[in-house]
Amino acid sequence: MSESRDLDPCTLALQPIHDSEHRHVAERLLYRLPADEASDDVMAATARALTAAVYELGDTGLLAERLLFVSLPMAWLQRPELLPTPASRLVIGLDAAAEPSHSLARQLDEMRERGYRLILPASLVKRDPTLLLPRTDIVQLTSPDDLDDSLRKDLAEGDIALLAEHIDNAEQLARYQALGCHYYDGQYLAKPSFLASRPRGRHGNRAAQIRLIQALYDENTDLQRLQELVVQMPHLHVAILRRANSSYFNRGGKEVVDLRRGMQILGLIELRRLILTLTLASLQPSSHIVLRMALVRAFMCRNLAAPFPDLDPEDAFNTGLFSMMDALLEEDRESLLDKLPLNATIIRALKDRSGPLGAVLSLCEGHEHQVETMPDEPRPDQLHRCYMAALDSTRALMGNL
Repeated sequence: MSESRDLDPCTLALQPIHDSEHRHVAERLLYRLPADEASDDVMAATARALTAAVYELGDTGLLAERLLFVSLPMAWLQRPELLPTPASRLVIGLDAAAEPSHSLARQLDEMRERGYRLILPASLVKRDPTLLLPRTDIVQLTSPDDLDDSLRKDLAEGDIALLAEHIDNAEQLARYQALGCHYYDGQYLAKPSFLASRPRGRHGNRAAQIRLIQALYDENTDLQRLQELVVQMPHLHVAILRRANSSYFNRGGKEVVDLRRGMQILGLIELRRLILTLTLASLQPSSHIVLRMALVRAFMCRNLAAPFPDLDPEDAFNTGLFSMMDALLEEDRESLLDKLPLNATIIRALKDRSGPLGAVLSLCEGHEHQVETMPDEPRPDQLHRCYMAALDSTRALMGNL
């Protein structure tokens, strides 16, 4: 996906879903994914769609009392903290290309335990019905001939519903009705509605965004610190208030007008989910690579500083992270350092590699160069162990970003 295209508003469609009595009971979220399913853009495209449908439009404009059916790529399903909420109003779909496995079964079990209903394509279920049927709430049909008599009997015994999709005429509808389908969608019944999220700025307050990600995963961060960071990003401020005012979270019905109260209502887990989703939605593909490199360097600096009592590991982390902040924000290095709220020790380390923090940063940069020139050479030394641990920490924090 090109950068200019990445800056456009996200366009998505909502396909009405009807029950067997022709009542409009759900919406099916449709959005475009990149052709390359392994691309980082898959996560960004999914984030934009969920941001627009769940977090920006809110349940008053979108869900009301209806369910939302949404198919998510496997890369997103592997990040359970990013699953949208509320689970009770969502039906999560899998791609037909998913590979039946015990690992997939564990993921599905965890999602159902959290209250999500799951819809699987008939073509996927047929590949391993013993494994998948006990973990399926709805089977999605693309043709009335998708089911044989044996599988239809298994579905009935398991009280598993059927969704008939892409109904284009009365004949198709009648054939699906004869199968006893519970849900129906297609342009014969209703045309989709198209929606667009608001355009996003190019970067927003990226420095505050990075600090907010740090704070979200810092066990010592308090609500006041998170609030101070959120107010620097108006789109997050608004999103949190909207989320806290949704009927799912605001059970009392009284409007939440205070950011602090809104954050208390959502709690840390929901804040992480919301903020990471919005962050994924706003980052450019080129920034994904730089941010990953910056975090690896930051974690390595922290690992190198840990054995020395006179070095603050968090100062070391910030030194490594901010050493690449000019590339992340695409701003001049000197002017950026003059604006960043960093202590003098970190600034000196960044500008001329002076002091203990400067020495740690230089060690880290030197090792990065060695890894680039000799990537396959085994390195059992402590320096390389710190680097490998930094890679693990970065993967744990950023996942598929």
